[in-house]
Amino acid sequence: MKVEVQWKKLVKPSVPTLSDRQKWKLTSIDELQMPNYVGVIFYYRDEAGKNPRAEISQTLHQMEESLSKTLTLFYPMAGRYIEDDGCFIDCNDLGVEFVHAKVDGQIDQLLHGDPDMDSLEHLSPFPNNLVGSPLVVIQVNTFECGGIAIGLRSTHKIGDVYTMAIFANSWAATCRGNVDAKVCPSFELSSLFPMKAWTVANWPPPRIIGSKEFVVSRFRFSSDAISKLRALARDDAKDSMANNFQPSRVEVVSALISRALVKIDRSRLGEERPFVVYMTFNLRDKVNLKIPAYPCGNFYGMISGWSSQPSASKRNPEFSEIVNIIHNMISDSKTKYATISNREEFCSTVGNSIAEFVKVASSSEVSMIVFSSWCRFGLYEINFGWGRPVLVSNISLNLRSIFFIDDEEGTGIDAWITATEEEMNLLKQDPDTMAFTS
Repeated sequence: MKVEVQWKKLVKPSVPTLSDRQKWKLTSIDELQMPNYVGVIFYYRDEAGKNPRAEISQTLHQMEESLSKTLTLFYPMAGRYIEDDGCFIDCNDLGVEFVHAKVDGQIDQLLHGDPDMDSLEHLSPFPNNLVGSPLVVIQVNTFECGGIAIGLRSTHKIGDVYTMAIFANSWAATCRGNVDAKVCPSFELSSLFPMKAWTVANWPPPRIIGSKEFVVSRFRFSSDAISKLRALARDDAKDSMANNFQPSRVEVVSALISRALVKIDRSRLGEERPFVVYMTFNLRDKVNLKIPAYPCGNFYGMISGWSSQPSASKRNPEFSEIVNIIHNMISDSKTKYATISNREEFCSTVGNSIAEFVKVASSSEVSMIVFSSWCRFGLYEINFGWGRPVLVSNISLNLRSIFFIDDEEGTGIDAWITATEEEMNLLKQDPDTMAFTS
């Protein structure tokens, strides 16, 4: 599938940023992030013939105009990252990169089957160097059928996926003329959690993590499949846990995938090494600290659940065992962060969690499984005026990872898994995975 760029331009805020807002300092959590670009792609069919290619220029003009208006609220995104005299964002209104590309094909070719990582990269490119480059890159890809795929990339230095979600929702609301649906984002986290000197292991360079070829697949867990997994977890735990044990959908899906990957690792490596499950943990509603509404920036920690050393008589972990590990990991983390009332202690706790993750990621002593949940971020509500997306995907990292996104109905989960081709083939053949996915 050929993707051909037609033009690219810089879109600036419609109103210049005020002089007292032209230097936005990073928070202590922003400082810890890799200088890579995280991304998401929204796919829209032309269900009602609203986006024929002959009329796409009008659609692009409307999107550009509404983007310019939206950037007046999200002004740091139109700036540039500066490393001199301390890292900060120069809110100089140079603009975000806005690209139009034509795709030689039908959008349904991307909606069915496994996506190709190269295709995803062409639908949503990003700069190789953060310094001096646009912090946000948006590419609107138009298909022969009238379908549209919008690739949105943002550097992790200025925000997490929550930040991207409220930005995309505000932009879409402005585009369709629904002023009441816009939010007023806050960029006050840097004053509450100022940058400090951290001792954190160096992140591997982006896009050069490991030396293996990776593929990406989507595993669909319907609401019915998740209900069955929850019931299975409750039945397995009835002798050791209270009857009101209610594992979440993220917990049971994470446990099923973790069990399959642990079995694959132990089979391939020929040794029964312990495993650790890591998960990003959105902290906006978990802390006993006063933070503004719609806080933009990075505000998450890394949480982990460790297995015990496997015994000779027990080669692979049970499903209920991993459910308990993940459930306790999340429950304990909620309790821990809810009891923190000091900002300095909060920053240290988050910093230590990321430092530990970086250290373990470079180790070969354990099997590590990494999850990020983008559920409940409203990604399927991004409506630019031609309806909700028919699919939302992440843009895979070049390492083994699992991203959760709500399905179209908001009750199931799409697990976007990146792994080596060998691991992916084994994962697809795993009986438990086959039994609960479509």
